[in-house]
Amino acid sequence: MQKIYVFPGQGAQFKGMGNEVFDKFKAYTNLASDILGYSIVDLCLEDRDQRLNQTQYTQPALYTVSVLMYLDRLQSAAGTGQVAYFAGHSLGEYCALFAAEGFDFATGLQLVQRRGYLMSQAPKGGMAAVLGLSEATVRSILRDKGLDAIDLANINSPDQIILSGLHDDIASERTRAFFEQAGASYFPLNVSAAFHSRYMKEVEHQFADYLKGFALQPLKTPVISNMTARPYPQRDYAAILSGQISHPVKWYESVSWLLTQDVHPIEEIGPGNVLTKLTDKILKSAMLIPLPAVTSVPVTPVQQDTIFMYGGQGTQYFQMGRELYQHNPAFRQQMDECSALVEAQAGFSLVKVLYDESRRVYEPFDKIVHTHPALFAIGYSLTAMLRAEGVAPKAVLGYSLGEYIALAVSGCLSWQDGLRLTLRQSQVLADHCPEGGMLSVLAPVEHLQQHPELYRQVELAGVNFADNFCVSGAQAELALVKRSLDAMGVISMELPVRYPFHSSHIEPIHTRMLSILEGIEFRAPSIPCYSCTLARAVHAGDLANAPDYLWRIIRQAVDFHGLLKHLSGSDSQALLVDLSATGSLANFIKYTRPNSLKYSHSINQFGKDLSNVQILLNEITGRSGE
Repeated sequence: MQKIYVFPGQGAQFKGMGNEVFDKFKAYTNLASDILGYSIVDLCLEDRDQRLNQTQYTQPALYTVSVLMYLDRLQSAAGTGQVAYFAGHSLGEYCALFAAEGFDFATGLQLVQRRGYLMSQAPKGGMAAVLGLSEATVRSILRDKGLDAIDLANINSPDQIILSGLHDDIASERTRAFFEQAGASYFPLNVSAAFHSRYMKEVEHQFADYLKGFALQPLKTPVISNMTARPYPQRDYAAILSGQISHPVKWYESVSWLLTQDVHPIEEIGPGNVLTKLTDKILKSAMLIPLPAVTSVPVTPVQQDTIFMYGGQGTQYFQMGRELYQHNPAFRQQMDECSALVEAQAGFSLVKVLYDESRRVYEPFDKIVHTHPALFAIGYSLTAMLRAEGVAPKAVLGYSLGEYIALAVSGCLSWQDGLRLTLRQSQVLADHCPEGGMLSVLAPVEHLQQHPELYRQVELAGVNFADNFCVSGAQAELALVKRSLDAMGVISMELPVRYPFHSSHIEPIHTRMLSILEGIEFRAPSIPCYSCTLARAVHAGDLANAPDYLWRIIRQAVDFHGLLKHLSGSDSQALLVDLSATGSLANFIKYTRPNSLKYSHSINQFGKDLSNVQILLNEITGRSGE
């Protein structure tokens, strides 16, 4: 029988815990005392100095006792059967990762010892339990009553929310009154800091630096993340582990998601039964977890070779992919993992920015530190969605920023490193690049050559198809060009970008751009990776000189038209699938009208993402539409 094991967090400790397991596992018990520098047995069973409830002692004590209780369970008859998932509440997540073989006992203890110490040194803060109100109601009160300095730290059940913030805000009678007037019970907690809130960011960064000294192993069993309420990635999950410190624990959603997996029972391992009681409450009123709306396609065989294409700046908009995020689990999980990495590295939630309900599709979305990672996350999440449906690309193609996604999908680098590169590039651009813009001109590129006086202050930035090219330059110069083109009856469009990409105007950031490669490792591609910078496939020699290649991606003019000419001969049987957010690359191919190339798209700004994806899957697999 399959089952789920969950481990409690801080607050479950009590004097006397561990009494039944310390003698059974003396080697682990002695090792714990050696690592910690004090007797773990005396701390848990005697607690003469009243330290057990102090964070720096509580966390290693809970970890040790819970892990030993898990090992004891494995040796007993109750431990028989396959464990399908592990999960842990806050500190308990380290026990879950140990059980999934993410690290050994000693490594986990060192991590929680450091975590507990850093959290105990955090600036003074407070936490409070709000009982009897839903998450939505609690958020409304915080927003409407001017309490925006308070964060949600734990969403434990349908009506149990833990708040976190500055001590004076949490302890305020005014704060208490707002919640009690709404019908809630309000209980300040006996803690010294604002755990799982924005006020733990510095602790998170310090812990992330400490975590770099440890090698985390691939997980043998899925572990549910507090941050995303979905399984951790199997490997490369350090950013999520450190990010947990400053992010809310989504326990209600985590258990609700587990309930949709048709695995039972959920068994608590560790001191007390706090999580067992929460599970009983959640069972009575589980959160509605959207199920996939896209009909699954058999993994084998797919009947059409595909080349996945990824676009760059100018294809972004608020709400892109929202319908898939709400209804497609594979898309949502990858997007959440990307968002968690962005939040750990850059301090903001990509999901909250992208799917802010107050934003509309047509609003300007051009803040580079947001749009860069958003475009990477969309392209990679669409790829994860198709892979979950059994569709893997024969090759990939990248356009400008999309080359980073193509490199990741082709195996040249991990998606985490691809996203880190994207984030670093966006920060260099935001901090050091002169502002400017780009203009798309619906005319043959010869128009530029025939009117040198018109284009003398701007530069060719790319050729998309025979009757469309882009220029790049300062905003004032682009405005002059556009006015002249309007007078000539030539259609042109400003692209939603703030920088003069693919031109000499970005030369001032050349040296700084080279620094973004620190710690990034490249490998040979496992499938062909076509570059619009090079107008051909990426070779091993290009990656051997990665600084030159990556600089050319942002500095050199894009030649999508030239690459299509190359592909029309070498890959004419493949279906080119546009995984950019607008389907613009598919449109470029449409207007090029190459007889030998077939093309399709996935999503666009006009909605109906689910039906568009189903049409695409039918096209790839040769199935008839529903």
